[in-house]
Amino acid sequence: MWISEEVLFRGVRALYRTEIAHSTEMKEAQQNIEASDAYRSTEIVRVLKAAERYHVPIVGKTVLDFGCNDGAISVRYLAEGAARVVGVDIDERALARARDLHRDQRLQFVAGAVSTVPIEDQSIDSAVSCDVFEHVAEPVPILKELRRALKPGGRMLIGTWSWWHPFAPHLWATMPVPWAHMLFSEKTMLRVCRRVYHSSWYVPTMHDFDDSGRRLADKYTNETIATEYLNKYLIRDFERAFGAAGFQFETYTVPFGSRYAFWTGPFVRVPWLREFLSGYVWFVLTKPAA
Repeated sequence: MWISEEVLFRGVRALYRTEIAHSTEMKEAQQNIEASDAYRSTEIVRVLKAAERYHVPIVGKTVLDFGCNDGAISVRYLAEGAARVVGVDIDERALARARDLHRDQRLQFVAGAVSTVPIEDQSIDSAVSCDVFEHVAEPVPILKELRRALKPGGRMLIGTWSWWHPFAPHLWATMPVPWAHMLFSEKTMLRVCRRVYHSSWYVPTMHDFDDSGRRLADKYTNETIATEYLNKYLIRDFERAFGAAGFQFETYTVPFGSRYAFWTGPFVRVPWLREFLSGYVWFVLTKPAA
């Protein structure tokens, strides 16, 4: 076994019971789909605060929820005053669950594709997408589709993070070591995740079971993180993509909320440091009026 793997594994073991990567609430939300939906629905508070702060209107508007999953947040836009909501996702199973759970004539769920959004031209007032764009392998084609669907002057709120975020690889359950992907090779990191997955102290999440409820025999068998899953974009890469798609845009970096990272706040607007030290990033895109 490589020394680097042993060092990283010991780091995971030391941090596993802490909240440095996942809060207690987030850990509990990963136990089953119902808990996950309940947790995600509470995220509407954070989204609405950002929409209000950055002037992305919801009340009385036709809102596009891009990456809606099973509609846990989509339905909340109606409750907050949206006139109509269109949820778009590429996951057909999640959309089927959304249609079953949320029945309202003002709410529509449609299947998108990796480069297309099946929405009529200039039919959307505002669009919102949170924790989705880091998973879009080729953002520019999708952004151009969203620009087409927005009315002139329409605005879109995107929430995501930089690839240099301490937990950008989305390996929350098995890799609570901040910036592990910057300090170790992906091969080393994924091998350690696999070892953690098979450790007696590891607590499985709902993602560790198949449809019949059986624990998956193995995970983390790849040696790289595919860009089809995470595009590995930095903040500056997203900004270039927005410009290439024809949007005007503004970038708002948010400090970490964790008590472990209180010291990072003053640095989130420094061009290079913001890539490492922003807890979250909100982008506000505007389709030019003419």
